[in-house]
Amino acid sequence: MSDPTPYLCIRTGTAPKAGLNSTGTLSYAILKDVDSAEAYFLVTGNSSAGYYSRVTVPFARIEAALAHLTEDQAFPAKTLKPAFPSGKSANDPGFLLALLRHEGLLSPAPEGAHLSVRTGDWAAWKTAILAEAGEPFELPTKQTQTPMTAAEPTSASITAAPPVAVHKGKKNRKDRAGHAHPDLNAIEEAHHDPAA
Repeated sequence: MSDPTPYLCIRTGTAPKAGLNSTGTLSYAILKDVDSAEAYFLVTGNSSAGYYSRVTVPFARIEAALAHLTEDQAFPAKTLKPAFPSGKSANDPGFLLALLRHEGLLSPAPEGAHLSVRTGDWAAWKTAILAEAGEPFELPTKQTQTPMTAAEPTSASITAAPPVAVHKGKKNRKDRAGHAHPDLNAIEEAHHDPAA
């Protein structure tokens, strides 16, 4: 089902991923509705591995997800999960956290870089976004493929390799004799020699 909300794009950006072992960047857009009632975050691309949901995240839902925390309380990325519809990508909270950090709304916590704390003036940020004119924006309908989301290669692109023989159980006697120890070969030949 498509999102019927008409959006205006305020700006686009590129944010480094926030995970401790993450590499690459996320492309994103900051949007608002045409009535200037709500601001939205949207991931539009991923330079490395990992699925992301093509859904707009209302700023009010982000605020609601953090409402139970004190202003300076550190939290992990999974705290942002309620900002997304259920059943979306497990990467979404971490990717959103990266965007919020890039926008100056979160910072790594002193307790550890895997945690974040709120920074900046959230109300002023939202007011500034809603005050911008923006440009009409159409939501992407298909996720760009990344190394982890790319389709399997087609049969035409697969190079056939020669089949590999698989030996099960003991090798036959002829094979075994060719690889046996030289002294054992001599003993075996002597045993079969009628003159011996």
